[in-house]
Amino acid sequence: MSEIVGLILIFFIGSVLLTDILLLFFLKGDSSKDIATSLFDETNLPRVSVLVAARNEEATLSRCIKSLLGQQYPADKIEILIGNDASTDKTEVIARSFERESALLKVINIDHDMGSARGKANVLAQLAREASGEVYLITDADMSLPSTWCKAMVAAFEKDTGMVTGYTAINENSLFASFQAIDWAYAIGMMKVVSDLGTPVTGMGNNMAVLAKAYHQTGGYENMPFSVTEDFQLTRAILSRCYGFKQLISPPVTGITLPAASIKGLLHQRKRWMSGALQLPVAIVAVLGLQAIYYPLAAVLIVFYPWSILLVIAKGVVQSWFVYRTVRLSALPVKIGALVLFEFYSAIISLSTLLFSILPSGIKWKDRHY
Repeated sequence: MSEIVGLILIFFIGSVLLTDILLLFFLKGDSSKDIATSLFDETNLPRVSVLVAARNEEATLSRCIKSLLGQQYPADKIEILIGNDASTDKTEVIARSFERESALLKVINIDHDMGSARGKANVLAQLAREASGEVYLITDADMSLPSTWCKAMVAAFEKDTGMVTGYTAINENSLFASFQAIDWAYAIGMMKVVSDLGTPVTGMGNNMAVLAKAYHQTGGYENMPFSVTEDFQLTRAILSRCYGFKQLISPPVTGITLPAASIKGLLHQRKRWMSGALQLPVAIVAVLGLQAIYYPLAAVLIVFYPWSILLVIAKGVVQSWFVYRTVRLSALPVKIGALVLFEFYSAIISLSTLLFSILPSGIKWKDRHY
């Protein structure tokens, strides 16, 4: 290997290490809010509408609804809207059973597209038309939320805030799931850092709150260009109207979702995310690109310069500490064994995602192809 190529590789590997060091340095917990800038308080709680898109979710919907019905929020100020998106299983039967038992919950069958919206975006567009809240809380049917979720998300709004995003963790029911949980924690921690530094990335469609006024000023999903990353599309639309954005990582806003059940499912999920990531600012895309090609570059560098393994080890240690601190902000435990092995998993998944993303196979999401 020529000296110039070696120096370029060392520069790239060093850049990834430096990025993780900076992430670790800037990662902070959620600070107390100045009451003078608060939009809502305990004496002025807004009416909220919880919007849930559900397509073939018979295995998880009951858990989600029970967590929503258990919210510590005034019953006269909350409604839960479930959009049954042409489910072919028992999703509607389950949702209707809860609807009969609780006046807080309403089930709406989604049987047509509205404007340019498709899939989940179409469900949310129609639920928003039915919603009466000042704040829309959006989550997925495979989520379980803490009883503090509604109130904590609402409390984060300040006078200029249009969107608030909470923290989503993955149910670690296997080693594969633990690896996914670490991957999520790294991504969300990174999003929090750049958001706190004034460059918001995206809300998360399974754990976010949107000011109803801000949502309708965008024209709603039915008037946005269709995207399989509907949360990213909405974030961009709201930010373009000069609203503020807040990313939270704390126990009251920490929801639990289920992991991808298979490698194939995970790759489809990541391919969907990457379609949105390519629309991010150039600097963030560059960082994500470096992360994607890091492992093959590191392998080549180690072959020709064995001492460079020290850089790779340092990067693994810093990244692990960053993930540990991110997860601990949510008060969840960290499985150290999975954290130690994560670099091997990440190398395999990063390369697989890169290859899978360039295949002309389209995106499969909720039994639909895009």
